[in-house]
Amino acid sequence: MKRMIGQDLGDADGILLVGASERNADLYYATGFLAPDPFAFVATAKESLMLVNDMEFDRAKAQATVDSVHSCSQFANQVRRDSSERPGFNAVLLGLLRKMEFRHVRVSGDFPLGLADTLRAEDIRLDVTDSSLFPQRALKTDTELAHICEAIKAAEKGMQTAIDLISAADIHDRQLYVDGELLTSERVRQAVHHTLLDEDHVAERTIIACGDAACDPHQAGSGALNAGEAIVIDIFPRSTSYGYFGDITRTVVKGAANPELQRLYETVKQAQDLVLGAIRTGAHGAELHRAVQAFFADNGYETGIRRGRNQGFFHGTGHGLGLEIHEAPKISSGDNILQATQVVTVEPGLYYTGLGGVRIEDVVVVRDDGCENLTRFPKVLEV
Repeated sequence: MKRMIGQDLGDADGILLVGASERNADLYYATGFLAPDPFAFVATAKESLMLVNDMEFDRAKAQATVDSVHSCSQFANQVRRDSSERPGFNAVLLGLLRKMEFRHVRVSGDFPLGLADTLRAEDIRLDVTDSSLFPQRALKTDTELAHICEAIKAAEKGMQTAIDLISAADIHDRQLYVDGELLTSERVRQAVHHTLLDEDHVAERTIIACGDAACDPHQAGSGALNAGEAIVIDIFPRSTSYGYFGDITRTVVKGAANPELQRLYETVKQAQDLVLGAIRTGAHGAELHRAVQAFFADNGYETGIRRGRNQGFFHGTGHGLGLEIHEAPKISSGDNILQATQVVTVEPGLYYTGLGGVRIEDVVVVRDDGCENLTRFPKVLEV
């Protein structure tokens, strides 16, 4: 399916994206073509095209959802007329833009600096945007929702693998053992990644963080897992076939959780339920976020710097999910009004050193009269 530009170009001739689509969500969204090497996408209000290296030319013609695909050698011959040297990619792209009579293009904030300098030296004006060049990416089609659901199911299977290992562990001197070997964050993470590979998904920096390590929300975790301590498990795999992400977080304790930790967990769960009940078309992300902040404060869980570290609730309540693990819209302090078919996470958390961290995360799709929770995995503290 060919993508429309989705924005007013103003006086720009078109948009220009350059990069490797395996790492550039806008580029993959625009072309439907996954590639590890850089290529160029050019679009005007009337047409879209790609400039690729010769090795990718035939595959791009067969797979890309653009009007036309051109090889570097095709335009290199034109550029070579002005130079005896073999032209590089930047020179070839410049030749293409000259042929299209481009003098003014819109580019993303991560546009290559060297190429930007080359274009500006040829009096081609660049308008740089900090946001996605395709704002409609936030609104998911049925096909995109199906890909996200597939990624969530893979994440849930990974979660089951992690919890099964922790649940099966024996306890010796508060540390966990499976088959006589110490159960570590690294061992659980490896098992999760194997499960995800079986589902044609991959993940990096899966979080298996225990105790105070979980008080840093993006700490991957390392070393031995302990009984009686909160273990935050956050899995966010990407489909190897379609590039869409899933995301899920659960917090578990092997054995009995002390009353203080139980109360922390129940408060986070209630905060998540509060947001899940309020999400719908027209809901304001900042208001949802402030409601969670107020709920935690009203229950005695203050946020601030203590003993030199952030404590309490100090991250957003949720974020968009799709071709990027963090994309628009946000449920945080920003100005985001939720719209139907947007996909967002809901992941409040509380973190206090000495007690531990708790985070619970589901993924939902916004509907006119509420939200549809795409996550089915149960929420249980003690395993």
